[in-house]
Parts: sequence; structure tokens; C-alpha cells
Amino acid sequence: MLTAGVSQVDITPPLGVKLRGYFEERTATTVHDPLYARCFALERDGVAVVMMVCDLIALDRKYMDEAKARIQETTGLLPEQVMIACTHTHTGPETGDDPYTEWLVDRLADGVRIAWQAREPVEVGWGHATEGRVVFNRRYRMKDGTVQTNPGLRNPEVVEPVGPVDPEVGALALRRPSGSTVGLLANYTLHYVGIPDDWHAISADYFGFFSTLIQRLRGETFVAALSNGACGDINNWDVLHGTAPPNDHYQHTERVAGLVAAAALWAWNEAEFESDLPLGHAMAEVVLSPRPAPTADDVTRATEIEQRVETGQSVLMGERSFAMRVRHLTEEPPQERRTWVQALRIGDLALVGIPGELFCALGLAIKERSPFAQTMVLELANDCAGYIPTRRAFEEGAYEPESSPYAPGFGEQIVEAAVELLAGLHAGNTGPGREH
Repeated sequence: MLTAGVSQVDITPPLGVKLRGYFEERTATTVHDPLYARCFALERDGVAVVMMVCDLIALDRKYMDEAKARIQETTGLLPEQVMIACTHTHTGPETGDDPYTEWLVDRLADGVRIAWQAREPVEVGWGHATEGRVVFNRRYRMKDGTVQTNPGLRNPEVVEPVGPVDPEVGALALRRPSGSTVGLLANYTLHYVGIPDDWHAISADYFGFFSTLIQRLRGETFVAALSNGACGDINNWDVLHGTAPPNDHYQHTERVAGLVAAAALWAWNEAEFESDLPLGHAMAEVVLSPRPAPTADDVTRATEIEQRVETGQSVLMGERSFAMRVRHLTEEPPQERRTWVQALRIGDLALVGIPGELFCALGLAIKERSPFAQTMVLELANDCAGYIPTRRAFEEGAYEPESSPYAPGFGEQIVEAAVELLAGLHAGNTGPGREH
């Protein structure tokens, strides 16, 4: 018999905390809408899988591992059975060695424990639909042959985008045998939508709006979460043809959430539900190699860029991120990073947890190579290794690859690890994977 439990715990920080997501430093002065950690726990014949989606920009492995250790203490669930992912809202708190994060770790463990204790017989269904009106690749080839990230709306120097988009909306629904809804986990590949002029308000962005709207559309109350896909190079700006949509009252944030919620409902209503299907879990540790230490020429260029910033001159996003990376690696020598790649199985549906902001092409590669009928990719799961670009993007340059401290090719390395885990799960294997 398949059982499942869900939970929703408030993780809104106190006012005064620093907010992450932009180059400028900000602190929280108000709360527009609360932040939540939403959890879905499934179990069948002693095998369990758990997914938690948090309204946070990111959370490093150190704190994810701490949360999983406490989860194991209180529930017996192993780390490889629990996937914790962040939505990447840019109006959430900074996390680190501070009182909020210390409290947050306990709160995440509580959320899993509550869901685990609430298990009841369920039926499970999944499906997918398409919503392509608000997803655009944000990296563009310019007339001079270079590549820029976010080059500006209707910039006459733009030629074309240099990467794909993924308009798929995935939906995993849990319902009671009576037909009432227990929970919904959706997935969409899109960066945060954005904020009004008040940069100091805490908000879950369109991920939180989605949770509210899908319940209204369904006419029920349940736990609904929207996870983020491989959106490292995806946003909602139509650079070639668009204009800046008004968002002074979060109306564009709500509009995007509404479109995604409608597509999720479409997928949900086409799903076939089952009450008995196999579950599985696997996780592998991946070792990311660092880039070489900055050269003297790199330091000179970084200093020149910093001087231009200080004097108010125009600086591209890629230049700024290059300077920040060089300064950081000058102060702290580059070193390898050990991180996680994870896969969960629910029947013929697979969920892949990626430890950073994966480029869309890499997410599509995982989906295309997956042996499962449907695969959802959840970014910023179990760790935050920053942007995960393609090898080609490192050759092109611009913001995302320039900011990464890891050697080109680590994105493809993560894809291979994920595909291997999926193959093992499809074959019926479960448990930890091998190191990559």
C-alpha cells in the first residue's frame, strides 16, 4: 500500500535580515507574503522518498546535511531518501552561520517529521503540460560576436539567443481514495519573476503565488509547491520583442504564477492515478574541480572593472562577475568541492536533484536521456554550487560562467552522474551511488 503525508511550515525570517539576490545589499523591512518549506513524504513496503521545496534563494550543503542528520534522528529516514530543494526566490534571506539559519535547519527537520507522521493511504498521478509564453533564454549573441546576459530589452545589437528554453510544466498529485487532494508538487524552468520598487519586502515570488492560485483553481485546500527546474540561463524577459511588464503591485508575478498554475491543472486533470507503484532513491557525491588561480593579468583586469564600477561607468554583468570571482579566489585559493546529485523514483516518474543553477540545455539532456516516462529536474537541491553552465557557455563567456569557480565541463559531469543514477533506479537499484 502506498502512503503519503504532507506539511507546510513557515520559514519567514525576522525583519532586519539581509536579503540575497542582487548586487546591491538589502535588508528586510516588511513581509509581502510569507516563506514556506513544503514537504511530501511517500512510503511503500518500507521504501520511502521525501521531497521538500523551500522558499529560499539557496542553501549550502553544510546546512542541508545538518537538516538531514536531524531528520534521520527523528524519523529514521536516510539522507539519500530526502531531497531538499530551494525555489531561488530573490526576495528571501541570506543564509550562513547565523541565528536564522540555525533555526531554519531545525525547522526543515520539523517539516519532514510532520509530513512523515501524517502519512495516509493515497493514490498518485503525474503528467505534464506546456507554458512557453514567459520563458526566454537570457544569453544572447551580439552583432560583435560576443555573448551577453540580459543585454536589455529591444537592444539593437542583439542577434539571437544562444541557448534553449524548457516550457514543460510537470505535476505530481497526491489524493485520497475518496478523491480529495493531499498535495501537489509542480516543476517549471524559470528564474524568479522579480519585485516592485520596494526591494526590501520578503516574498516567495511567483512560487508562493502559484501555491495560492492552484488551490483556488482546484477549489480545495492542500499543500502545493512549485519547484524550479534547470533555469540557470532562463528568465521571463522577451529581449527581442518585449517591453518591461508593470509589476508595481506584483501583478506580473501573479500573472506568471497563474499561467503556470493553469498548465499544472491541465496536466493534473490528464493524470492517471495509481495506489501501488515502486519507489526508489539514489544519491552520488560529485567532486568539482576548481579553476586555476587568477593570474596577474586577471587581477589587473578585475581592478580596472572595479574602478569603473566605483566611478559609475557602464559595466556588463559578465565583467562584474569576473571581477568578483577573481577577488574571491585571490583571497581564498581555489579548491575542489564535493557536492550531491540525487534521483528519486515514484513509479515511472523520476525526480533529479541538482546542486546549483543548472543551464537549461543540461536539464533537457537529463530529461532526454532519462529511461523514465517523465522526469522533473529540481535545481538547488541539497547544496548550492552556483551556476552550472555548459562547456560551450564557458567558451562564450558572460555572467554565469564568469562567476563560476569550477573548471569547465563540470555541468556535463553532473549530467552523467544524474543519468547513471536514473539508469540504476530504472533497473530497480536503490541506495547511495558511487562517487563521480
